[in-house]
Amino acid sequence: MRSGFDIRDADDSLAIIRRLIRAVPKAQLPDPQEGAPGDARQIRKMAERISRLKENLVTPETAAAHVEAMIHTRQSANRFVDHDSWRFVIGLYARYQAVLRDQNAADFGDLLMWPTLAMLHDPSYHRRWTGRFTAVMADEFQDVNHAQHLWLALLSKKSGELFCVGDDSQSIYSWRGAKVGFLRNFSTEFPGAKIFKLEENFRSTSHILDAANAVISYDPSRIEKSLFTRRGEGMPIEVLGFSYATEEAAAIAREIGRHAAAGTAWHDMAVIYRQNRLSWVLEEALLHAHVPHEIVGDVGFYQRMAVKDALALLTLSACPDEPQSEEAFRRVANRPVRGLGAKGLGMIEAKARDSGLSLCAAATRVRLPLKCGRALDSFVQIVRRTASRGSETIGQRVSWLLEETGYLDMLRADDTDDAVSQRENLAELVALADGFQRVEHLMEHAALASVAPGEKGKDRVQLITMHRAKGLEFRHVFLPAWEEAVFPGGMVRNLDEERRLAYVALTRAMEQATITFCDYRQGGSSAPSRFIDDIPLQNRITGWNHVRHEPCQTSLRWMQAGRALDAQGP
Repeated sequence: MRSGFDIRDADDSLAIIRRLIRAVPKAQLPDPQEGAPGDARQIRKMAERISRLKENLVTPETAAAHVEAMIHTRQSANRFVDHDSWRFVIGLYARYQAVLRDQNAADFGDLLMWPTLAMLHDPSYHRRWTGRFTAVMADEFQDVNHAQHLWLALLSKKSGELFCVGDDSQSIYSWRGAKVGFLRNFSTEFPGAKIFKLEENFRSTSHILDAANAVISYDPSRIEKSLFTRRGEGMPIEVLGFSYATEEAAAIAREIGRHAAAGTAWHDMAVIYRQNRLSWVLEEALLHAHVPHEIVGDVGFYQRMAVKDALALLTLSACPDEPQSEEAFRRVANRPVRGLGAKGLGMIEAKARDSGLSLCAAATRVRLPLKCGRALDSFVQIVRRTASRGSETIGQRVSWLLEETGYLDMLRADDTDDAVSQRENLAELVALADGFQRVEHLMEHAALASVAPGEKGKDRVQLITMHRAKGLEFRHVFLPAWEEAVFPGGMVRNLDEERRLAYVALTRAMEQATITFCDYRQGGSSAPSRFIDDIPLQNRITGWNHVRHEPCQTSLRWMQAGRALDAQGP
């Protein structure tokens, strides 16, 4: 690279890789394990693999040897490896680096790989940088990758002063290249290193810590340590089972309300889940219970673009000639694209104003370019025909509108991750809409939901994933969906890392942790997570702590406690 080079961020890098992959005939692309050749998932996977190569200090020149050795190692161990895909990455990596070189640019991986390789192979460069530091300190050392680890070791080689802070029980990022072994083998790599175990916990009570210690004890490679506290025994872990996710979410919402009524601030409570896709049913329950909440790292369900578009279509179809439908018309008249620009919309608005018509009515009485006019006429006809489908459920009407207007076809033609997510959101909306008898009730509900979550800096319950919750703390933590195939996931390759996630989730709680699970979720039956059985009986109970219960055994179905909770009401 020449001086004055540019830096390509993750989106820039993905765009370059997308362009390179789509320049290849689909017949020459490797068969992906999921999706179609050349789709967004395959593009993202290729980009991630190039990042992994850079994190392992593999250059385009050494990529072929590295990949073939990796394939041989995995096959020898009878482990699955999609060798065609990895071999395709070899050439893609070279072409990608050529583009960066032509642009005099570097991505984030380059910023670490090239300086590390320079220190490794250029003694003068190494001396220049190591001479500048008398000591090096690294935090979160359990999350370093190979390049970061070697860079730290090289940078501190002259001084011999490397101070690392980390917790191998909180290593939860292997999917982005983190290697917990560097922390676990620190004393072997650096003989004479002093190890300080910080085992006193100032956050949680002993029931919570004993549960977390027990869960993580099944990780055979961990550094031996046991958290303790002087905060007292506290309350046992609450474990409750439900039939369905809606019952689970409603119970969590009611219990949050009970804590709030007893004086607990909303922001001192959190619902922590394994994946974002689990949040919508919880969000619905909190909304119905009038619990102020915020989805951390995401927008509320009713604020998502596709959901807002679908609701606009439904509003327009319910009252196409009423004033309240005008904003809905403006939102969806050109989604998908029908050739209606600002000028055409201005003509429709002028016609409506001069003739006392609704925008929907005026749209068919304005002279627009032929293609646009026909598309808009068809759109208006579809909207008006919805009234004849009054015998259908609201969900069925939403589904029909999305199909007939071409909205779903627009998303199907877009193979990005965002489009896939939007289709999933629409499927959830269709299911939710069937819970309402009248369109206006759904709209009122959505409007309230759009206001309730998401205001920053307010006192509200946090909905957050386990990964995002790391480093945070709350008085009361609710941990839903602790079920096999959900947590740990059914296709998970690293069970020990899932166990570390359980440890992280439990230790977010200061006073109380509540674990819940369901018999049925998303159309299939499920069983309680194995992590629940890892918690000693003396540290968990069946049901709520404010009701007297015996120690929890997950083989006994929770029934009486659930019925008692339902009888309590909100």
